[in-house]
Amino acid sequence: MRIASHLLRRYVDIPQHPRKLRNLLDDVGIEVKRVESDAKGDLFTVELLANRGDHHCYHGIAREISGRTGGLIRIPQVATLTEGTPPLPMRNETDQCLVYTGTLLERVGTANPLPGDQLAPLLAAGIHSVSPPVDATNLSNLELGQPTHAFDADAIAGAIIIRLSRPGETAWPLFQLERVVLPEGTLVIADEEKILAVAGVIGCEDSKATETTTRLLLESATFDPIAVRRASRSLGIATDSSARFERGSDPTCPLVGAGRVVHLLEEYAGWRRVGATGVVGGWTDPYQLIALNIPDAAGFLEYPLTEEEVGQRLVRYGFAVSGCYPEWEAEDGWHMPPELDGWSRERLRNTVLVRVPPHRLWDVEFVADLYEELAKSIGYNETPEYMPPVDMGAVPSPTEQVKERVESVLVGQGFYEVFSDGFYGRDMRERAGIQEGHPLWAHVETENALERSYALLKNNSLLQATEAVATNLRMRHEQVKAYEWTRTFHPDRDAPNGVCRERKHLWAVVCGQDAEPSWVGLARPADSLFLKAVLEEIAVELGLDLSLGPPDPSVPLYSLLHPNRQATVTQAGKVVGVLGEIHPAVVQAFRIRRARPCYLEISNAALETPGVRTAFQEPSEHHPIMRNLAFTLPDRVQAGDVVALMEASGPSFLEQVDITDLFQHEEDGQPVRTVTFALVYTSDDAPRTAEEVNRASEYLVETVEAKLGERGVKLRQ
Repeated sequence: MRIASHLLRRYVDIPQHPRKLRNLLDDVGIEVKRVESDAKGDLFTVELLANRGDHHCYHGIAREISGRTGGLIRIPQVATLTEGTPPLPMRNETDQCLVYTGTLLERVGTANPLPGDQLAPLLAAGIHSVSPPVDATNLSNLELGQPTHAFDADAIAGAIIIRLSRPGETAWPLFQLERVVLPEGTLVIADEEKILAVAGVIGCEDSKATETTTRLLLESATFDPIAVRRASRSLGIATDSSARFERGSDPTCPLVGAGRVVHLLEEYAGWRRVGATGVVGGWTDPYQLIALNIPDAAGFLEYPLTEEEVGQRLVRYGFAVSGCYPEWEAEDGWHMPPELDGWSRERLRNTVLVRVPPHRLWDVEFVADLYEELAKSIGYNETPEYMPPVDMGAVPSPTEQVKERVESVLVGQGFYEVFSDGFYGRDMRERAGIQEGHPLWAHVETENALERSYALLKNNSLLQATEAVATNLRMRHEQVKAYEWTRTFHPDRDAPNGVCRERKHLWAVVCGQDAEPSWVGLARPADSLFLKAVLEEIAVELGLDLSLGPPDPSVPLYSLLHPNRQATVTQAGKVVGVLGEIHPAVVQAFRIRRARPCYLEISNAALETPGVRTAFQEPSEHHPIMRNLAFTLPDRVQAGDVVALMEASGPSFLEQVDITDLFQHEEDGQPVRTVTFALVYTSDDAPRTAEEVNRASEYLVETVEAKLGERGVKLRQ
């Protein structure tokens, strides 16, 4: 929103210097983004709070400044409207319309434009002048925060009806090329034949005022904020009117806003009201009261407060403050709320009741909200400043320690932590090819989600991991290593919350190469084997027994991973995660080309299992002794079988058997493999002689050939 300092000065006294005014606006919660200057003064582009519809006008900003400075607020001249018989029949059929007013005007003279000094707020805001009726309604919105709309009264057939749209009903919004179908249940203003406006959002072409219009029906109303927000989002139409209504407008302001329009049109533009103003709607002030204890407020703000000062400060913002107990019961309407039953008489004597004004009913509900108003009035710079108390930090919990150790492995391998939403849209499920009956079909769904991307609570992380890869590749970032600690939500009415179970886990995704290219050597692809190595390093770091098992079709992610390039992560025979290449169909659905991302997922519970830490052993003063044995193996014999046999048959001082080399060749026209095994013998308990080690190696050769010789295994000479 853009405001001009010389126009804001019409409403309240403000500092002359633009820097002081900017500091004041920032300090009361109206953030200034940019300051420009022209011949008339300074223009401030301000960013307003999302929940404060009353800020979207000069009057609202002036009230915020007055709350700080105590200056008097001035409002522009307003015609006094008299309630009476409606100029046209009016009928309200829904409680989503709180107040609706209609005022009839007719042209009595030359249609003159509004003078420049009256149009100044529009021009400062970058709004072009259109016609006197349109300009006057825009001014009421910008000056007082009350949206209004002018219909061509002669285009209205019969009564004005405020109702909800019917199935298949259409409207022709202003500035649209054609009619649109309204979602059923949209709040609309209609006559006996057609829709005149989408309530709180935009008028329609069928009833707009034109240069030939001689009679106007001026609408000024208050609508339910949620109804306006739904209509605006569903139609994809955002207007200044909807921006104010969907944040909550003042139900007592429709007659004031209409009075401003009537004054402008009668005073400058050759129009005259006809008859009384019709009012329909069942809104009544709920008389919302909040008990404010003065010592509690003073203690919270660390600022000395008295009842008189609290009253003076809150009244500036439009609140009404009662006297202390027992005066509450002496005035009609001011009574002791039931939640104060049981309070001591002394505490009650230091407590006042604060009545929330209609323009703040939408965002003020708790006593903490009143603390905020007092803090803004006092000024945050006026409250005490000191360093927060410093105490010894708490010992990290076991969960925090596990995360720190796991992250040390991941960050060391070049991973970056990411954060994803707990929601995604139905399109994510469709892109993955998840159909009804699939283990991942069922989701916890949000009701009336305003954004499509927040329709479902996620029940897996693979889709968002794939989307992260796709996003990076679109940005030409081809080396992707990302991880996240997150949770998924699985529908279960038997869960403690009656809705779903939550599963906490760690996921990681890679794409590209396992390391940044350098002069040291070429990097290899970051594939499933790379993730397997990362998992093994995590297992070693935590002292856990994590291993890979065969793919399990019962795992929900099974169909989203490559059928021949995936494995389960197991712990004590139980599946605790998955690892593998993302299925080519899923990769293609996310428009990933020439890349094969791989995914790892493991439950937090598995990582938090108490591990076994290997105790430090002082190395022997004697060097280990190594021998190499090369065996020729046919295709049907696995090298692991040979390793297992030698480890089981070797002497106690055989520490380990490693596979160090593979040579593939042909013998008699048949493909064979020669695998070299490195045998490591220890000398911890006593020095080993060469003869002792040679005898042990010869025994192992004899054992392997005796056990596996008939399968074609033999020592290569």
